[in-house]
Amino acid sequence: MKIFLTGASGFVGSHLIESLTSGGHELVCHFRAPQTINIESHPNLAVWSGNLNDVEDLSKKLQGLDVVIHCAAEMKLWNSEKSLLETNVFMTKNILESSRRASIKQFIYMSDASIAKNPLGQNLHISESRALPSLQNFPYSHSKSQAEQWVLEAGDETFRTLSLRPATIWGRGDVVDQILGRAADLNKFGWFDQGDYLFSTCYIQNLCEAVNKSLLSDSNQESFFISDGPPMQFRQWMSMRLKVGHYKVPTLSIPRSFARPLARFTENGWKYLPLRGEPPLIREMVHLMAHPFSISIQKAKDQLGYEPSYTMEDGMLEVEKAT
Repeated sequence: MKIFLTGASGFVGSHLIESLTSGGHELVCHFRAPQTINIESHPNLAVWSGNLNDVEDLSKKLQGLDVVIHCAAEMKLWNSEKSLLETNVFMTKNILESSRRASIKQFIYMSDASIAKNPLGQNLHISESRALPSLQNFPYSHSKSQAEQWVLEAGDETFRTLSLRPATIWGRGDVVDQILGRAADLNKFGWFDQGDYLFSTCYIQNLCEAVNKSLLSDSNQESFFISDGPPMQFRQWMSMRLKVGHYKVPTLSIPRSFARPLARFTENGWKYLPLRGEPPLIREMVHLMAHPFSISIQKAKDQLGYEPSYTMEDGMLEVEKAT
């Protein structure tokens, strides 16, 4: 297939390039910084660094292609409501419009399982049938939820749309390598309630498998949770991930009941005082990481034929070899 990939320089996008090109697909990739990619090592890859919000220009670039895989997103959780809205919502709408004008056959959106996480209820073994909760107090998850709704509503019999909702994605180059590992080494990362709660995760190669299955699917206007399968204790998973990355494993733990008030306190400090950097704890991070959260992937199994191709141990070995 001929595929247009956004977010190609990001964690997910960079792994998708390897997976899709090895599968024989031809890619046109959008890079914010195209000089970061060695095109010669990818013979089936072309680079485009135009404006994703320019509907007319992008629709011309998409002519003759089959599929758009939209991974580009703003990931910043603190003080970024405006950029989250502009990038995750408005830009998605513009790319959808460009895709329609170019007669793209399929649009695959990289959503996030967190859009279904109810801050006021239980979140264990949830399925796609759950109504999406109100997440206006959590700007990142809220923006991804809004964007997914636009994607699914855009689908019709000539323009198939689907949304993948991976649980916390991990692997070489993930948020542990980018942020949490360094924080752990500086004793600035710890557990909530000792980390003893169930948590779903998604190894990056399992997510790549889900994307490849989606390319073969006739599903339209559907969303799919994607994970590594059965959940495990958050502390067990994160400790394994930190160890294979050669980071310190924390011993500090705070009660979950104290986490949200503490996060609000630190947010207010950074909001109203001339403090440098970002607050060490914010409410959206508590929402994403401090509570039990597990998802069902039965729908993805039934409709996409998805099965996790890597076990947790397989993934950890791959990360360790690359470290």
